[in-house]
Amino acid sequence: MSAEQFFGLFKKQKGRNTPSARKPFKVKREDGGGDSDDPNAPKTHEIAPEIVKKSRAGKRKRVEIKNDDFNQLMMQSVPVRYPKGLTLYPTQKLMIVRIIKAIQNSENVLGESPTGSGKTMALLSSTCAWLKQYMDQKKESREKCAIHGDGAFGGNMKYEETEDTIKEEIDETRDIKPMVPVKNENLFDDEWKDDFISHRLPNSGVKNEEKPDVKPEVKKESGEQKAAQAECTCLPRVRIYYGTRTHKQIAQVVKEFSRLPYANIIKHTILASRDQSCIHPLARKQPDISQFCKEINSANGIGCSFKSAMRPKFEKAQPLRDHLRNNGSVVFDIEQVVETLALSYPQICPYFSTNRVLTQDADLIFCPFSYLVDPLIRNSSDVHIKNSVVILDEAHNIEDTCRDAASFSFTEKELDDSILSLRLKKVAIDQVNANKTPEDALHQTPDLTIELNEFRGHLQYLELLILEMLRWVRHVAQDARKPARGGMDGFKTCTLSSGNLFASLTNAEHGIDLFTPPKTPKYDAISVAFSGVTKHNEPEMQHMDQFKPSATAIVCIEKWLYFQSFFGNQQYQPTYRLNVSIEPINQTGRFNQTFDGNLSMSSSFSSTPSLKIRSSAGPRNMQYKEENPWLQENDDDDWKDPSISQTGHKAISEGCKTTISLWCMSPALSFYDAFSETRSVILASGTLCPMDTLKTELGMEFKQQVEGDQVISPDNIFAAVIPFGPHGNRITCTYRNTSDPSSPFYEEVASIVKYVCMHVPAGILCFLPSYRVLEQLKTCMLRNHSMKHIQTKKVVLFEPRKSSELTAVMDEFDLAIFNPTNFGESINGALMFAVFRGKVSEGIDFADDRARVVISVGIPYPNAMDDQVNAKKSYNDQNSKDLGILTGDEWYTTQAYRALNQALGRCLRHKNDWGAMLLIDDRLERQTEKTMTGATSARVSKWIRAQLKNYRDFKQFNENFRVFIEGRHSVINVKKEKEDIVDE
Repeated sequence: MSAEQFFGLFKKQKGRNTPSARKPFKVKREDGGGDSDDPNAPKTHEIAPEIVKKSRAGKRKRVEIKNDDFNQLMMQSVPVRYPKGLTLYPTQKLMIVRIIKAIQNSENVLGESPTGSGKTMALLSSTCAWLKQYMDQKKESREKCAIHGDGAFGGNMKYEETEDTIKEEIDETRDIKPMVPVKNENLFDDEWKDDFISHRLPNSGVKNEEKPDVKPEVKKESGEQKAAQAECTCLPRVRIYYGTRTHKQIAQVVKEFSRLPYANIIKHTILASRDQSCIHPLARKQPDISQFCKEINSANGIGCSFKSAMRPKFEKAQPLRDHLRNNGSVVFDIEQVVETLALSYPQICPYFSTNRVLTQDADLIFCPFSYLVDPLIRNSSDVHIKNSVVILDEAHNIEDTCRDAASFSFTEKELDDSILSLRLKKVAIDQVNANKTPEDALHQTPDLTIELNEFRGHLQYLELLILEMLRWVRHVAQDARKPARGGMDGFKTCTLSSGNLFASLTNAEHGIDLFTPPKTPKYDAISVAFSGVTKHNEPEMQHMDQFKPSATAIVCIEKWLYFQSFFGNQQYQPTYRLNVSIEPINQTGRFNQTFDGNLSMSSSFSSTPSLKIRSSAGPRNMQYKEENPWLQENDDDDWKDPSISQTGHKAISEGCKTTISLWCMSPALSFYDAFSETRSVILASGTLCPMDTLKTELGMEFKQQVEGDQVISPDNIFAAVIPFGPHGNRITCTYRNTSDPSSPFYEEVASIVKYVCMHVPAGILCFLPSYRVLEQLKTCMLRNHSMKHIQTKKVVLFEPRKSSELTAVMDEFDLAIFNPTNFGESINGALMFAVFRGKVSEGIDFADDRARVVISVGIPYPNAMDDQVNAKKSYNDQNSKDLGILTGDEWYTTQAYRALNQALGRCLRHKNDWGAMLLIDDRLERQTEKTMTGATSARVSKWIRAQLKNYRDFKQFNENFRVFIEGRHSVINVKKEKEDIVDE
């Protein structure tokens, strides 16, 4: 942009009163629709083609809501409604009672309930029932309130507020301070309204600085004085936040919510990123949808027709809900609300509708975990957790999520790219100043000069900060050494204690002064500079958007500020460790490979496997990488040639990627930061067991605990520990036994897998500790021809390393299950090899024929040589007595069993399902014992233990297993015969 264009934009911007004066950007239809000269003619716009494709693929069946057709039970003096004709399981009743009791007493809950036992229904029915009763109590308390109720202000007028009158009062009383002292509470109906208006005497016209004309000699108090002395007695507003791991899981939960008779009573919405909800056709083609959205909606942007169509009617929640209801969406998931708002008239933006408008009156808000746990995402979203009831479903990985939210990493290239961006923006400002014409100088206002100079000063200060960080990285990287065990050529690493981390940040000898906790002058200066270059909400600042640094630079500084906010707290400092890793480019890192587990601690203790060392961590990077997937595909950090750096920076280690990680060892930091002001937190999963680590590590007390029973008949469950193989060899899945490809271990496992596949039709899942073990087993099975025999009965598939390839693999798996003859006359199903903690082991439903047998091989312990694993174990050992947390060994063991339980939970998904779980490893024999102590006391889930038997003789296993399989099939055949007779 030339100087002349910039000054023209500046003058235009200064003359603009509000951003709404911008003309909306309109997308013309190909058929000419929407361009009619008739101003009253409906106008439509092109939308993202994938949305149209989905809608044409199959129209959704609209949910019919029947709020007057339900069953009801009184539990804890709360009427609990649930679908008519449904009989609650004892496990559901127990969970409902415990949850209601906990909410009533403002307590927290740990709830494990096996899949298929109605966990989601119990969570929703209990919390919604309590909230419905609370809403009635809230309404009653408001009526009795001395300020808001019928008798308010002396009883001479009923004080009512509506959405329209509040809008008027905002304008009339913007500068008026409240006469009546009101408690700073989160009010149910008026929280988002009362934050912006004052409570004043109706029709009095008296401002704060004016005093009522009361004669001194009158002793009787006026109604105004009574009101001034009164306090608000309204109950605080309470919302329910229902967090899940993925949007796919949210859709399943919303489906359950639609069955309950609370729609239109309990209003809901869904929080989602623009990636899930944007319908703008141009935005969908951009690598960074969020940034594109912000740009087109900025003061000098072309605008978004879908966002503009919301003004003014659909900027209020109730009209928007009416619009959705009129178009058949009463209870909606994110896909349905996107489809409805995109295809109905007027076409309006789903992102701003769900994230900004419907949150105004929503009582129940569905969202991914990150919106609740991650401090930056939470603070930048319309999330109000205070006094709320928070449900974290599928919370078995909540510890890892919380640790990750308070951990931060910086790569050498990230810092250098940030410096480059800041320098380029300074040059852009210098060019504008240098290219001013005499006419520009004549018309230039002093404000513009001040703004440009201030903005440049902010850029300069942030550049100096990152330069100092780069010096710090170079200094601490000198401590990196080749690992004593393992490690590839050229790889170096070191982990420093919290004390050494603090010392490295305050190294005056090397000119490093980076310990800047909040409320210190340097922290405040960084915050001011950062705020100055990232402003975008103020219309008068939007002409400066062109000088904003890159997203990489913004993310880098944000991470640093958040790290300082945690580490600056003296209480939290001991929980941090500093890790340096120098990794050769384009080589697979050892960190993401385990002995008996495939997962890197540097990614998180139990998330999806990855081949690369994590290049970033912490709240902002987590969100940034989710919203910008191209970053993961192009994460090459190529430092082979120092000349690649455009800043003149010389690589710390040529040909290597240098990463500094600030690891948080305690999930309590971010968990307490997020949920300390909630009314209740409910952690639920089918596999929370072992629960000891959750009760000790999260920093909050869980007084209520539920460990539900399986609702599936014992006759439909076969659970076995197999310590010996068909050839009589003991099976122990340790690194020593699995490192040798010719080990008898692989022969025995291959024989068991082959045996199961030849005798069980439909789907078989086999979970292994790592991709390394999976590849070794595959090689063995190809060598001894057992794979060839299996392929006469099954389509054999392998979990892909790339998540983008998983959908295609699962589609082929389902096709082999439900249409096996497509692959050959002898084919009767599919065998899927997968890894613990992988995509297949979490979040995918393998009901009925999709998983008749689950085979687990080994115990998925985290990598014993991983630096972060060892740092965590050491931290727990040092603090187990003082903090009351598990020892390092106890924590290490619970991580393994939780991953094992999660994989075993893939089968047996509903009451009438049946299946077998085969646990292959002689170390699991102790799981069949009645009592266990010490670090090995961690166990498989209660419902599995109840059926678990140890088969030291494979022949005995063979006999019992075949009886179970044949018995289940005979029952199925009898049922089919009866159905055929009825049909006839």
